[in-house]
Amino acid sequence: MSANPISRVRLLGSAAIVITTAAALVAAVLSIGPSGLTWAFIIGGIAIGYAILSFVLHLRHPDAADAAWDEQNNQAHRDSLIFGFWAVLAVFLVFLVLSLTDRMNPAMAFYWLGPVLGAVPPAHYLVSIMRGRAE
Repeated sequence: MSANPISRVRLLGSAAIVITTAAALVAAVLSIGPSGLTWAFIIGGIAIGYAILSFVLHLRHPDAADAAWDEQNNQAHRDSLIFGFWAVLAVFLVFLVLSLTDRMNPAMAFYWLGPVLGAVPPAHYLVSIMRGRAE
């Protein structure tokens, strides 16, 4: 783990979002735990807390922020957002076909796009960190 506080928070925030979203998906598939709306508030609360903590750390450590957002990390971040876009588009098309063939309720398809949209870019970024392409 990096000694840079911005990089550390980015890693832990991304991991928290991915782990919480995965737990929500497992709970939904197994029909255990709180409702989907409760999970949405939990995941959203973690994401908002991560954003606030990241903002405060950027203000407190401007030099660390510059180091944390070097060219390699910027490229990994862009790649994660691009991968997330294509993942959501692919899942959207699958859900569209399922909805048009009456195999999936359109409201449920819209609901299940949320985890893909929220968790795929941080998951891709975590993989970039593990592969040494980001910090």
